[in-house]
Amino acid sequence: LLGEQEEREERRKLLNQALVNLNERERHIFIERRLTENPKTLEELSEEYNISRERVRQIEVRSFEKVQIAIKEAAL
Repeated sequence: LLGEQEEREERRKLLNQALVNLNERERHIFIERRLTENPKTLEELSEEYNISRERVRQIEVRSFEKVQIAIKEAAL
């Protein structure tokens, strides 16, 4: 149990460090689409930012890739 809690805390720390690498819009979209209990839809975020749903999807994908890379680099 203690090991699991430490691992969760380490993962959370790595994620928070990775999110710093995103700009404000990327971070907001990533959090709203991936890290919330009730994720916002592409439509909702497209209206919020006045961009297309496809553009929101592209930003989400790029943000996810940046987060993955940052976490892998930090874990090494």
